[in-house]
Amino acid sequence: MPAKDRYHDAVKRALIKDGWTVDDEQITLTFGARYLWIDLKASKVGADTSIFIKVKALDSVLSPVEAWANAIGKYFLYRLALKEAEIDVPLYLAVSRAAYQGFLSELMGQSAIQEGHILLVVFDPEREEIIRWIL
Repeated sequence: MPAKDRYHDAVKRALIKDGWTVDDEQITLTFGARYLWIDLKASKVGADTSIFIKVKALDSVLSPVEAWANAIGKYFLYRLALKEAEIDVPLYLAVSRAAYQGFLSELMGQSAIQEGHILLVVFDPEREEIIRWIL
């Protein structure tokens, strides 16, 4: 099992503040003979909605392009694994406000989000709050 992202616990607490229940952590998926781990599974109380979340620190990195390529590559593979397992639960990529307002607000970030149909949850790691959901 891989190590938790540095923002894992901040996202978990932000979801709880936003009215979500964290149902599970480090969810194991199999894709053929390979294993993948999704960080969080949450459900909204009274809304009959569940989501998966992959937490990715994209701020304060040496190469935003490399970190973004890694994040969207994993996101894509996780979506494929969910589809293969016939699990119809949306997958979100959790990114900090700094990452969203920085590199992800540039043409490369926005184009990848739109073309890849990437669902985002933007959070503030210091206040541990959800800032925005991007569908």
